[in-house]
Formats: sequence, structure tokens, C-alpha cells
Amino acid sequence: MKKVWLTGLILLSIVLLAGCQEENTEVLSGTFDVEVVDLSGDVLFSEEVTYDLMTEDSLFQVLDQAVDLDYTVFDLGTLVNGIEGHYPKEYGVTYNYWYSIYVDDVMSSVGIDEIELLDGMTVSFKESTMLDETDLWVDDVIYAFIEEYTDLYITAEATSYHVVSAIKQMFDRGYEAPELNVANYQHAALSDDTIANLFKSSVTAYGFGLPTTTLETSLTTMVSTNHYDSVSLLNAYHLLGVEPSAAQIDSLIESTPTYMDADYAGMVLNALSPYQEDSDVQLFVEDMLTYIEDHLTSSGVESWGNPNASSTAAVVLGLVASGINPRSSTFTTEETDLIEALKLYEVNATFKYLLADEQADLAFSTPQVFAALVAYKLYRDVWGNPATNLFVPYQ
Repeated sequence: MKKVWLTGLILLSIVLLAGCQEENTEVLSGTFDVEVVDLSGDVLFSEEVTYDLMTEDSLFQVLDQAVDLDYTVFDLGTLVNGIEGHYPKEYGVTYNYWYSIYVDDVMSSVGIDEIELLDGMTVSFKESTMLDETDLWVDDVIYAFIEEYTDLYITAEATSYHVVSAIKQMFDRGYEAPELNVANYQHAALSDDTIANLFKSSVTAYGFGLPTTTLETSLTTMVSTNHYDSVSLLNAYHLLGVEPSAAQIDSLIESTPTYMDADYAGMVLNALSPYQEDSDVQLFVEDMLTYIEDHLTSSGVESWGNPNASSTAAVVLGLVASGINPRSSTFTTEETDLIEALKLYEVNATFKYLLADEQADLAFSTPQVFAALVAYKLYRDVWGNPATNLFVPYQ
């Protein structure tokens, strides 16, 4: 009888011990949530991570085992680049966007290596930026235009030199932009019968990597008869990598068109931008800047009686090519700078000519404003804000 009682006691102990062990297993398991949130607040990735409460691993070590992390280890700590294939916008190209770490919706004051692992916590990697509302708009509208309208402006019948040069510069600098080549995009035939067509063909050849020997030969035979042709001819020299004569530069700084306007001021600043070290060019540039300042309004640059998107875009292109910030106080009227002014004309990533217009001007204003915004963005994104001319090939 004693043996039966003892055997029962042992069996009962085993059952109770097993129950305790099972109960302890549940207690020793902890969880926390990890998520990736984009700039708009949308959750791109979310997962619950289970871990051993008795672990001596850090939060970062547990996280690295549970999800796909791309990170870089520096002397000062670990920088998380991406999570589960998600990266901040323009990763590897600019530093405009990054992931900030939040713990329970509070931004962490320490790096991922130093965050304490706690049961029930939520770790969020939130896309962050220091760009203001206008600069965020610039990025959004550029990428929206590329996605929705590129094919409209690059066809076998015609190519927009503004769009081609802007997209080419973005692609060459590593931004998310289509590669222009004969396999991916059709392009208009090259023509050199006029200076204007020679310039446009030079842009096409530059954008698509086409042979330029014929264009270079034509370039040396062309003689401009007006200021606008002189500007186009000088830009063609830049694109084809041919050095112009001093006389060609002098012809632009010695006079202006009879019917001077802000568009020309922007265009000639753009064309002369590679020669700003010349003292005579500097004096001329100062005159053009004064002219532009005299035609500023809170709706952009006025030309022929009205502020409009095209004239404003032409000025932005010229300023940026000269290394001048179009958002500076010099070009701000009633708290509206030139980039903010362009924003007033936008209609779903296209642009009106006049504010009063009901529809966007797809033929003229839209491609020119797109190019101006791209030029400004490329200028803005580089430390030191170097002069950025879309018609000078990126090295």
C-alpha cells in the first residue's frame, strides 16, 4: 500500500512539474512589434517578433535575427538603411530622407544598438526629412511627371528638349529616372538646318547617346543673326563639348534684344553660366539679375504684362545655372519665392501658363517648369549648391 501511495505521489509530482514547465515556457516568451512607416504615415511593413525573455541579446540582435535588415556599422553606432526591402526615398543618392527610430511613438534619443529590449514595445522606423513643404512638393511633382507624362514628351515624332535634358541629368546622377536609349525610347530625327534645330538635336544626341560628328561639323558653320539664336548656339557648343570663340560670348554681353523680357534674361544667364569667372560676364549677369528683380511679383516673374509659369521657369533655370538660389530672399516677394510661385500654377503635375487659365499648358509651360524644378532639385541636393546647368553634360 505504501508503495502504491509513493508511486502515485511520484506520478503526481511529474504531472505538476510538467505543468509548471509548460507554464514557465509561456512566461519566458516575450513579443514586440516592428513596423516601417513612410513619410505619409502609411505602414509599409509590420510584424510581431517573439523572443526569449531570458535572452541576453540586445534589441538590435533580436531584430536582426527576426527580419531582413540592411545596416551599416560605424564607430559611433549602427545605421539601419532598410527593412524588409523598404528604403527611404532616394536612398543611396541623397540624404534628404532617412529612417528615424521611434519606441512606442516617441522618437528614440539613442541609436538602435542602445535601445532596451522590453516586452510589448513597438519599434517604428519612420521615414523622415528636413525638407520643407515646398521642397517636398518639388520632389513629388517631379516623380509624378516622370511616371505619368514622360512618354508624352518623348516620341518618334518629337522630343521635348526640356524633358530630355532634365531626365538625362537625373539618370546620370543616380536618381530614379528612365534611361534614355534607342532600346527603351523612340526619339525624333536629328536636324541641323537651323540653329534652333541644331540645338534641339544636340540635346537629343546628348540624351540618347547618339553620334554627334555631323552636328559638330554643322556647329562650326552656323552664324547667329539674333540674340535668341546666339543663346541656342552657345548651348549647343556646351552640349557637344566644343569651345566657342570669345566673339560668340561677347556678342551676348554687349547688347540685349530690342524687345527685352524676363525669359531672355533667364535664357542668357543659362547660356553664359560656364563663363562666370570672366569679369565682363559678371557685370552683364548683374544687369540681368537686376532686371529680373525688377519684374518679380508674388505670382512669379512678369513678362509682357503678366506673371506666368514659363517666364518664371526660364528665370529659375538661369539662376540655378548661375549657382543662385531661386528661393533666396532676393527672389522672394510677399513671402513667396520663385519655386513657391511655380507651385501656384500646378495642375496634377502639369502647369498652367497664367494663374487665371482653367487648363494646363501642356505644350509650353509644363515641360519648361518640369525642367526648372529638376534643375533646382539637382542644385539643392548637392552640398554647397553648385551651379547646375541642364545643358552642360554631367561629369
